[in-house]
Amino acid sequence: MNTTKRPSLVSPEFSQSHAFVTNYRVAHFALSSSVLPLVQDALPFAEQVRRALIRNRADTEHSEVITGKTVDGVPLEGHGHSHYLPADEDGDGRLDHVTVYAPRGFEAEDLAALGALRTIYRRGNRPEVRMVLAGLGTVEAFAREAESPTHFSKLNSLFGRSRRWRSVTPFSLPRFATRGAGKPARLRDLPEAQVVRELRVRGLPEPISIRRIEGYSVSDRPLVRWLEFQTRRFKGEEGHGLAGFELEFAEEVSGPVALGFACHFGLGLFMPA
Repeated sequence: MNTTKRPSLVSPEFSQSHAFVTNYRVAHFALSSSVLPLVQDALPFAEQVRRALIRNRADTEHSEVITGKTVDGVPLEGHGHSHYLPADEDGDGRLDHVTVYAPRGFEAEDLAALGALRTIYRRGNRPEVRMVLAGLGTVEAFAREAESPTHFSKLNSLFGRSRRWRSVTPFSLPRFATRGAGKPARLRDLPEAQVVRELRVRGLPEPISIRRIEGYSVSDRPLVRWLEFQTRRFKGEEGHGLAGFELEFAEEVSGPVALGFACHFGLGLFMPA
């Protein structure tokens, strides 16, 4: 059984009464299973985590933060609702943690749903994955741990600061990069231009350097090419091509950095390089 233990970031006030907490925006789960999901399964696994949280909220009022939709089913604009970000923190090619990050903050009932999350039952004959809430708190708390010289996980680097960020899951293009019929691509639709547009929408600066990379690479393990990742959502939607980048900025940028189609479900995720 694979297990990962981390120091808890749960603040004392949560253990006393989570109903009064309004500024928590980050929940960090450690995964445990006889066979953990591959990094290529980040998107479908993230969707399963969201569905499990929706079920946990079934007996309470509708949660825009967890669903990303209004009570009438209209998708929310902007990126204030939850991002479900699986990560391979130990570099073995398998997902071992999931961060649920909601820039607008969790409601009290959302915190209860997160606390009740225990198991993800995977499709087919694949083994279940147990979820252990290892950290819950503010972005500032996670950012402080990212800056600590004693931190040891890639998760915390999500909330760190860096001038260089590198794709760990494919950037799924929101728009077609080609026009078809043999016509050359418009400059504004090239993958590089699309990633710059996505950064701008999130209030992030334009990089001074954009370099394409071929896939996910960590330590001495074989390269996982972007085409090997699952990039189609359960309801059938997908982006318009895949790319990966190493971005360099003139000044340090604070994470998380998640861009493009399905960025709320693990695609387009960057880590400090």
